[in-house]
Amino acid sequence: MAATVAPAQVRAPDLDPTARPGVLTVGTFLVIAGGVMLFGALLGGYAAARDAAQDAGQAWPPEAVVLPNVPLAMAYFTLLLSSFTAQWAVSAIKADSRTQMYVAIGLTLVLGGCFINAMTFCWRLLELSAGADSFATTVYAVTVTHVVVVVAAHVLFLVLGFRALGGQFSPRNREFVDCAAAVWHFGVAAGAVIWATIWFLEGGP
Repeated sequence: MAATVAPAQVRAPDLDPTARPGVLTVGTFLVIAGGVMLFGALLGGYAAARDAAQDAGQAWPPEAVVLPNVPLAMAYFTLLLSSFTAQWAVSAIKADSRTQMYVAIGLTLVLGGCFINAMTFCWRLLELSAGADSFATTVYAVTVTHVVVVVAAHVLFLVLGFRALGGQFSPRNREFVDCAAAVWHFGVAAGAVIWATIWFLEGGP
């Protein structure tokens, strides 16, 4: 009687749980996608208002408005630097260097705070009253919304800092670090587009 050979059992390969994005990662990129659409709409409104003013023969920006080009450039350059320190925090936790991570988080918060302070200074120099005309309305709509996004990224990094001090992250457990850095990079990227679209094209470097 022939021996019965049991069919070979095929075992599914072990999957690395870190290989698939977690809920926090998916949620973060959905929020970023929503932010892209928000700023797209705001900048589209700005462009439409500018075209309408130019079609009506009006100066854009108004002749009485003097753009503080140097302070604006320095403000957005400071924000750009913060993107490097935010990514430094990610690289530090990958290398399990907690001291570097603390320094990177602290520098990111300081640079972001400098940007917010610089923007309030630039708003004072502009001497625009919100709602006074279409230029003031659209400029404040775009720039204030952007500052709110940067403030929200600050909140994430503050939470990140407290959790890092509590030893909650490791090279294999860094999803929150990656997501916080992604939100920060989005805020920086949005700032670069705003500076190029509104400040640079309208008033020069």
